[in-house]
Amino acid sequence: MAFARTGSVALLGVDGVVVEVQADIEPGLAAFTIVGLPDKAVNESRDRVRAAVVNSGEKWPLRKLTVGLSPASVPKSGSGFDL
Repeated sequence: MAFARTGSVALLGVDGVVVEVQADIEPGLAAFTIVGLPDKAVNESRDRVRAAVVNSGEKWPLRKLTVGLSPASVPKSGSGFDL
């Protein structure tokens, strides 16, 4: 239905790895799923993103929202992956 992507960077030691953040909204039961080896802080971004959308005056979509962090083999941590 709707697809968007942007870039971010994950740190592996002192090296940066480019990470593509992809978001997809499609029909289905309302859910917010994050895939691609996220840590606890990245999983908590669900609440931060929802609060930002609602506080900006927009309505939260009652659809299935999937966020993919690629490459999946690289661990992701921190709030730098919030959309």
